Amino acid sequence: MQIYVRPHVLARNSTVFRDARRWAVTAVKDSYHGLKCGVEIHLQLNTKTKLFSNSKTSFHAAPNENVSYFDLALPGSQPILNRHAVLLALKAATALNCKIHRRSMFDRKHYFYADQPAGYQITQFYHAIANDGILWLQPRDGISSQDKLGVRITQIQIEQDTGKSVYEIDSDRTYIDFNRTNHPLIEIVTAPDMKTPQEAAAFVHKLQTLMKHLGVSTGEFQSGAIRVDVNVSTNGGKRCEIKNLASINDIIYAIRAEYGRQLREVDEGKVVESVTLAWDGRNISVQREKEGSTEYRYIPDPELPPLLLSEDIITKTRENQPKLPDELIDELMASPHGLNLANAHTLVGHGLVDYYYSSYKILEEADIKGKNAANWIINDILGIVPAGEEKLLPSILTPSRLTDLIIAQKQGKITKIVGMNIIKFFLENPEDHRDSAQVIDQYQLTTMKDNSILDAICSKVLEQHSDLVELVISGKKPSAIKFFIGMVMKNGKGRFSPQDSETAIRRILTDRHPEYANSQSDRV
Repeated sequence: MQIYVRPHVLARNSTVFRDARRWAVTAVKDSYHGLKCGVEIHLQLNTKTKLFSNSKTSFHAAPNENVSYFDLALPGSQPILNRHAVLLALKAATALNCKIHRRSMFDRKHYFYADQPAGYQITQFYHAIANDGILWLQPRDGISSQDKLGVRITQIQIEQDTGKSVYEIDSDRTYIDFNRTNHPLIEIVTAPDMKTPQEAAAFVHKLQTLMKHLGVSTGEFQSGAIRVDVNVSTNGGKRCEIKNLASINDIIYAIRAEYGRQLREVDEGKVVESVTLAWDGRNISVQREKEGSTEYRYIPDPELPPLLLSEDIITKTRENQPKLPDELIDELMASPHGLNLANAHTLVGHGLVDYYYSSYKILEEADIKGKNAANWIINDILGIVPAGEEKLLPSILTPSRLTDLIIAQKQGKITKIVGMNIIKFFLENPEDHRDSAQVIDQYQLTTMKDNSILDAICSKVLEQHSDLVELVISGKKPSAIKFFIGMVMKNGKGRFSPQDSETAIRRILTDRHPEYANSQSDRV
């Protein structure tokens, strides 16, 4: 059996759905008999300072700018535990239905690498903060099964991150950036409950959404806030670990490749050995034999006392847990909102559910369908907001500002184009605190009803594109009327409505070209 490789272009009949969530693969033709997968996920916690020092956490600082004596393991420096990191770990454990231990301990995991200055990593190997949890996957999460799948969480442990090696192109030099050293992490380890690549991908994606929703982590692959290792075994054989998978699609294709590799080994009469693997985006390769825990020489950290949690803090964490994504998606899809699954996922994934709810309420009170807020947010606004800045929307484009624009557009006071231009203005000028009506009035952006001006603009557009006019009149290209409408609205700076622009264009064409009246049935 050949090893699967990642294709450059997905064929139309690919099992990968061609939609916004293209990672959701259904095993229509591929069979994964005997496959078992477990994942180990490292999540950087969303804290302002590091796990055992007061150094800032930042992905954008200059190399080695945020580094303390302890981060560099200088003699005499001692660890001071970041309490916020512990609270975020508790949030994650609670949302994953884990058993939280009131007493946990930190251990030293010894290994030498240049970006690990102490020669060991502080983690929780023997006595973790939580274990025995579960995350349920549903068909809508991207699994092929029609039944729910429970993925068991065997352990959640707090640990520190390592530094970052930077390799210079065409050079034998390696640079070390210690900014990331001692950044707080949680490692989430699952049981091998996933039996297809799609289930593993769905689990990671759902965990990402959950952790972002709780504010535990940004969950971004791009910045390294989430790093995924996958353990794969086939037909009860030894497990092999694929390290540092950098995207949801990589998880799918790497598991498929490793499944094929293990089957080929068996077909050739070989024994599948437990190894550590790498995935380069196209092929799987063996890095080294799998290390055992004894090689890391785990010992309790002598400088850190046991982490003791009161029952009160555990109880309060559970009581203060917000509604989780599954519950919010159910609400958004149910009456009175009636959003489809993709739109519900979008609002939840971008953390905009409360923003939508506030806007919905204002619109309903104004006797306008509240669902319009979802249409504007999802279909228009998110397309112009820089990635990662969606959380700023509620404070800049407040629900009041947004709904004022929607109401004005529905009442015909402004066009949709003007509304979107005002939104861009607000986003580009966050220091401007005027409401939408004041901006509309100051810049005279209300919809124009002056037919003489509209006719002049339409005439100019038609004269500039006389060759296209001939195609419209002859019926060869009736859809070009849309182009004329767009040009008229552009020349009118969006102050004429699409309906008025179309009516004027067709009237002028009919007056100047009587034969055009016969093609009115081609209206688009």
